Amino acid sequence: MGYVLRKTCSVFYKRSFSPRQMRSARSKKGVSPIIATIFLCTIAIVAVAAVSPMISSRLSSPVPSVAVTKAVLLKQDDYLLLIVNLKNTGSCPLTLSCTLYDSALTPYSAGSAQTVVPQGSASFVLESQELGRSFSIGNEYRIDLTDANYGRMAEVRVFCIGR
Repeated sequence: MGYVLRKTCSVFYKRSFSPRQMRSARSKKGVSPIIATIFLCTIAIVAVAAVSPMISSRLSSPVPSVAVTKAVLLKQDDYLLLIVNLKNTGSCPLTLSCTLYDSALTPYSAGSAQTVVPQGSASFVLESQELGRSFSIGNEYRIDLTDANYGRMAEVRVFCIGR
């Protein structure tokens, strides 16, 4: 006969099992640890196979992104000069245009649209002998970079400097 100690209400007692009950308890085995490991690995592989198409489609889609590396607005009397340098930091080509806005939000285009390849750079220049009247030294002005397909890509604020 086998004995098993059980704890009930903080008191230990002995319970005896017959040899037949002991053999029956030993014959009821669970799943082997090796089979359980193989089963869990299979579940993990199926989960990865189900999720990977969704993740790869998001990673392979083109990402539009632009970074302004330099923006300068110079004024001297009525003369105005705007220089904007940028880099395409995305993974798709961009067709960008640059617009400068004065205090009354009147738009001034800085040249024509330019196509910039991924990791490529571009410069926009606006030079005028008359526009200086619309801008004041020390004030902040808005510059928008807009793509033909994706819309506004960046908004930059620049201070007007000069004498």
